[in-house]
Amino acid sequence: MSHPAPDGSDYVRDRFSAAAHALAGAAGSAWASGISMMVVAALLIAGLVTGFEAWWHSLVYAAGSIVSLLVLFSIQHMTNRQTKAILLKLDELVESDNRADNDVIAMEDRDLEDQEDIRHRHQR
Repeated sequence: MSHPAPDGSDYVRDRFSAAAHALAGAAGSAWASGISMMVVAALLIAGLVTGFEAWWHSLVYAAGSIVSLLVLFSIQHMTNRQTKAILLKLDELVESDNRADNDVIAMEDRDLEDQEDIRHRHQR
């Protein structure tokens, strides 16, 4: 398999995808939970020692926001990838069954009116 040129948009997209995949995997690990608990404990101790000064509040809010956004986008990326893969597999199964209605293939790409018509047609 050939790799795209490092300056191509596919290369950049693939690098971002790999980073999001790695982040989602790391964020869901037991290590991440343990490290998160230690960071929270350290922040609480630092806050207690310093009297919860304004810089401490800013640090906690900024760090929390940044981490939340990174994890949110990473999880959304992985969910989109998994959903696309599942839909492709389901479409393949529908295509392979002669008794199946091929109108349901790629139904997620149809407009809402078509989806409703097909759903009503399949209600028993």
